[in-house]
Amino acid sequence: MRLFTRTITIAKPREAVFDFFVDFTQASRWRQSVKTMEPVTPGPLRAGTVIRTIFDVAGDDLTLDLEVAACERPSLWRHTVDEHDFHTTVEYRFESDGAGTRLTMRCD
Repeated sequence: MRLFTRTITIAKPREAVFDFFVDFTQASRWRQSVKTMEPVTPGPLRAGTVIRTIFDVAGDDLTLDLEVAACERPSLWRHTVDEHDFHTTVEYRFESDGAGTRLTMRCD
């Protein structure tokens, strides 16, 4: 079931947007409630990589492991997470849009 879809346009080439997106040291700058993100699977980012994510939820830390389902630079990122009450799939599509990038996030 689709929970929501959000789209923004960023005035940067999609390669630059994608690379910033997967630079997890920057995660807290733009991901709401995210304190840290860190791959715990060795090697390059790929399907199957696990990323430990710590969220600030009402002042308490919540740790969830995201599993990468697709990592296709510079066009697609998809991950899954088993939250406490439901399983979530989040997909980001990076599409050229003039001189910038249209970034669409879908959450199912």
